[in-house]
Amino acid sequence: MLRIGPGEEDDLSTVVETSQARTQDSASSLSSDPKLPAQRRLRYAVEYAAFWLVAKVAGALPLELCACASAWCWRALGRFSSRSRRAALQLAQSLPELNVAEREAILSQVWDNLGRNFAESFHIREFIDDPSRFEIVREEALREFAETTKTFVIVSLHSANWELSALGPLRVGLRIAGIYRSIKNPWVDAYVTRLRQPLYPAALLPKSPQTPRRFLRLMRRGVPVAMMCDLREARGVEVPFFGRPAPSTSFPALLAVSDGLPIFIARTLRQPRSHFRFEWKVLQPVRGGASREEDVTATTALIQSCFEEWVRERPGEWMWVHRRWG
Repeated sequence: MLRIGPGEEDDLSTVVETSQARTQDSASSLSSDPKLPAQRRLRYAVEYAAFWLVAKVAGALPLELCACASAWCWRALGRFSSRSRRAALQLAQSLPELNVAEREAILSQVWDNLGRNFAESFHIREFIDDPSRFEIVREEALREFAETTKTFVIVSLHSANWELSALGPLRVGLRIAGIYRSIKNPWVDAYVTRLRQPLYPAALLPKSPQTPRRFLRLMRRGVPVAMMCDLREARGVEVPFFGRPAPSTSFPALLAVSDGLPIFIARTLRQPRSHFRFEWKVLQPVRGGASREEDVTATTALIQSCFEEWVRERPGEWMWVHRRWG
């Protein structure tokens, strides 16, 4: 449920409307920006036209057929990408106990999962409307947690279909806010944001210097905020991840430590035929250290330790193609 105090409904509506308007403005401003070079404007238009065509075809196909076809394409083409070499290197450094064949099999699963994610993103509404596609582990306990916990922080990782991590809280009546990294092409960004918006009815905000302040405003109104926290954050704190220091965002830990908030950590697990299982648990922030900075670092390490445990369980469902270390 969305918990807001008396007289705050208008303020919250303003935040939501602002986030939606920003999505529309990012696309409309492209055609009216006189500073945008004509060559880049043309490139964006061509990219968007190609994306729009793929989106329409993918949305028209049955979900499972679309996912299988996309997975085949991504497996076939992904191995030629420079990101495939990066993923192979990170796998070798992180899971040295595996042989070459085992790591290659995981890498194939990574591309398969990314391809399915791409296709499934055009069918988000189908996942929302069809409860049979999304099983929540300990659903009654999740409902009780949502009803009895006033404020908390939600974190997840890019594993299986990470877009659907927001569906667990949504299914039990929570209206959450989310953060995302903008796509360079503003037309494509606006289209993708519209696809994601139903999962984040409170607000869906692009990552920017102003986002933490907006998140704090939402949290003061009792709106749970959700973040993906497993990727490299250059300005973050270094904590162990697969035995090596990894720059990680400390923002969720800072929120949790400052106000003693529980951390709701969740993941999706891929099941056959575009079905998913939602797993979750609650972590308590580390408090009582020599300084708040130490507590934030320790809490960040706790979150990343949980992520590592989950990635080790299903390495083929994590996004190894992104640079995580160094």
